[in-house]
Amino acid sequence: MSKMADNMEWENEAPELAKLEKRNPFTVPANYFDELSQRTQSLIFIESLKNEAKSGFEVPANYFETLQEQINSRLTIEQLTADSESGFKVPDGYFNQLQSSIVAKTKSSKTIKLWHKPLFKYAVSACLVLASTTGWFANKQYQATKLRNTELAKEQLLYDIDESVILEYMQETQNTKTANVSDSEMENYILDNFSAHELSNSL
Repeated sequence: MSKMADNMEWENEAPELAKLEKRNPFTVPANYFDELSQRTQSLIFIESLKNEAKSGFEVPANYFETLQEQINSRLTIEQLTADSESGFKVPDGYFNQLQSSIVAKTKSSKTIKLWHKPLFKYAVSACLVLASTTGWFANKQYQATKLRNTELAKEQLLYDIDESVILEYMQETQNTKTANVSDSEMENYILDNFSAHELSNSL
C-alpha cells in the first residue's frame, strides 16, 4: 500500500483532523540557542546566591539568655581540669602505715558466739525435743495404722472364705491327722487361724 493510500485512509476516518493546517508544533524563540549559555550561567549564579543567603549567621534559640551560665560552666570545668592534672595524691607515709591500720581495724571487730547465749541454748534444746517427739508420734501412728490395715485385710480374707470350704478343710485335716493331736494344739490352731468374731458366729 502506498503512502498516499495510507493518508487517504486516515483522512476518511478522521475528516475533522485532516482539515487542520499542517505545521511543526515544536518551535523555539528567535536566537534561543545563541543566548542559551548566558542564560544558564545566570540561573546558576542566582541559585548560588540563594544558597549563600540561606546559610547566613545563626545563633541557637535562647543563646544570649544562657550565655553567662555557659561561660561560668566553662571556667569551672577549666579550673577542675587544671587541678586534676596533678593526679591522685596520698598522704605522706600512707603505704608504710597501711598494713598496721588494716590489722588494727580487723582486730577491733567483735566476735559474738551464739552458743554462749542462754536463750539460744534453750531454743535449740526445745527444737530438738519437739522434732524427736513429733517423729516418735508420727512413727507410732504409722505403725498403728499399718497394724490395723493388716488386721482388717486378714479379717476380710476370712469373711470372703465360704463356710463349706472351712468345713471341708477341717474334715481333710482331721482325716489326714491322727487322733494324737491334743486339745491344747487344737485350741492353738483355732486361735491362730480364726478370729474371735468368726468363732462367736460359728458357735
